[in-house]
Amino acid sequence: MISPDAADKLESMREKSGFEFPLLMDSDLETIKAYGILNQDNGKIPHPAAVVVDREGKVTYLRVDEDYKVRPPTSSELIPALEEAAKD
Repeated sequence: MISPDAADKLESMREKSGFEFPLLMDSDLETIKAYGILNQDNGKIPHPAAVVVDREGKVTYLRVDEDYKVRPPTSSELIPALEEAAKD
C-alpha cells in the first residue's frame, strides 16, 4: 500500500487491518503521480487503486477507480495477478 498519510497513521492502519506487508509513505506524492493515480480534482490524495509489480519492477496489473466509493479489486481478481507477477 502506498499512501500520502503520515507514518504513524499508516502503522495504526496496518495494525488495525492486520496487514503483514509494508505500507509505504509517499508524502511528496512522487510515487502516486508516477503511477498516474493522483486524484486531479483533489490533488492531495490518490484514487483507490491496485498495482502489481513483478520482480523486475514492471507493472503487470493496474486498476484505478476514480470513484472513491469503489475500492480496489477483490482477492478473486487480484490473486491471479499476484501469482502471474511472481512467476520467474
